[in-house]
Parts: sequence; structure tokens; C-alpha cells
Amino acid sequence: MMRSAQWRGMALPILCLIVTACGKQDARANANDPNAPAVVKAPPVVLASDTAKKEIPPIVSDQDALLTISRNYALAGSGLVMGDLKLILSAYAPGAEFITPNGKFSGTAAILKEWTGLNVGGSVKDFVRQSARRQVVDSTVLDSGTFFVTRKKGPGEPVTEQGAYSAVWRIQAPPLEWVMTKDHLYPASKKKRK
Repeated sequence: MMRSAQWRGMALPILCLIVTACGKQDARANANDPNAPAVVKAPPVVLASDTAKKEIPPIVSDQDALLTISRNYALAGSGLVMGDLKLILSAYAPGAEFITPNGKFSGTAAILKEWTGLNVGGSVKDFVRQSARRQVVDSTVLDSGTFFVTRKKGPGEPVTEQGAYSAVWRIQAPPLEWVMTKDHLYPASKKKRK
């Protein structure tokens, strides 16, 4: 009879040999068996929301932008009618560009001089802008629409001029002050107001 120490010494190699031999037979048998289930490796599921660029909401809504720029346009228009230069300049950034049919004006001094020239002798009785289209991009608001200037010269009826404008507003750091960096007034057509 074999001693127990010899059995213990031989048991481990025999056990490894049996496991290896049985494992290889099962693998070969499963690979050749037509009834064995197939193993398919599929790529992970990718949802559209996983790859879609997340939309960053603008700093202000379109409605808030409309209200704010309408208020600022009204203040600047009132400043023109009343001859209050501070109200006009409050709408512009220090390095803003103002383009009219008379030319391109940069900086607050040149912009102020052009606005003063537009109201020769206090003839402007009303200046109104109506925003037609806006786009809010990050801290910038692109705005365009129509402006109306009512002038009264002499004893006749007031004359209303209508033109188009485009403006670029920039929302500055708190307290979220809005200023125009570009303002373009396109040529106006004259018509009588009834």
C-alpha cells in the first residue's frame, strides 16, 4: 500500500491533469456542437442623449432681452428728443461703433457728435425703434428692426422718416449692464404723417 505522504504528493498533479483534460474536452465538444448556444459580443448601446451636445441655456431669455433693449432704446430716444446727451451715451459702450448714412463713428465723443447732428435745431420730436428680430448668444444680443424719426421743421406737418437698424448689445458683468457695441442705422425714407 502507498503511504499517505506519497498520495498527498501525487494527488495534486493528478487532480490538475484531470481538470485540464476534462476542460479541453468540454471546450472542443461545445465548439463543435450545433445545438450549443452561440455567444455574440455586441457593442454597448449608445443613446442619442449620450452623444448629443448639451444645449447651454442663454444668460437671458428672449423676452427679457426684448424688454431690456426696448427700455434702453426708449431712454436713448428720449435723450435725443430732450437733448440729454447722458441718456444717449448710456446706451453705448466706450469703444462702440455707430454707422449712419453719414459715415462710421467710433467712440463716445464721435457718436455723441453724430447724434447731435441728427437733431439739428431740436427738430426731432420722436425717435422710436421697433425690434423685429433678436438672437441671444451667450452674453451678446443681436437685434434688428425698424426705426421711426418724426421731425417738425417750421409751420408744416411733421415728417416721419422710417429706416432699418441693426445693433449688437453686450451684457456686461454684474450688475448686468447692457450696452451697444455696434449700432447701424440704414437710410431712411421720408413720408408725411397724417
